[in-house]
Amino acid sequence: MVRLIGGCRSIFAALVGGLIALPVSAIALPQKKEPPKKPGVLHVYDGGAMFTETAIDRAKVAMEKTQFAHETALTIDTHSAIPKDKTAPTEGEKAKFFQDWAKSAAAGDRAKGVYVLVCRSPGYVVVICDKSTRDRGFSAANEQRLREILLDGFKQAAKETEDKKKFEARDKVLSAAGDYVTSVLKDTVRTP
Repeated sequence: MVRLIGGCRSIFAALVGGLIALPVSAIALPQKKEPPKKPGVLHVYDGGAMFTETAIDRAKVAMEKTQFAHETALTIDTHSAIPKDKTAPTEGEKAKFFQDWAKSAAAGDRAKGVYVLVCRSPGYVVVICDKSTRDRGFSAANEQRLREILLDGFKQAAKETEDKKKFEARDKVLSAAGDYVTSVLKDTVRTP
């Protein structure tokens, strides 16, 4: 019996020694799985008739082809004029008026991600984003930059004399807006 116990000790010592000698990579540790990536979503509500259908479809496909760690949406909502149920602001009230309009219009699916309100007459652009997108790093400076991209493109389109060229210029702006949002949010994760 003593011999049997002594033999077991040798086997036990060999097993423990072998486990200790194994590299850490040989021991199967549970792997943290990356959450599946999600395609971006572009919503364009073009009541202001700013873009061609072809450009909208191309921009949607480009956004869908981009994979994000979290749900990412860009909504562009254009209007030809201020709705009849709203009173046009005075010059000093413009910023607050359009900001309030954007906040009230950004509801439901429009409230997710980055929301852009564009009014043709009077010309104005507002960019806002939800808390989740802000937490992922889309800052007030990013909102301002996106607004500048849009305004610069719309001003360039206004200089064109042919309707076809105006649409081409605005279509480029739509693509640039999607590209900018994608570049800012593509590899971001929500901060805790």
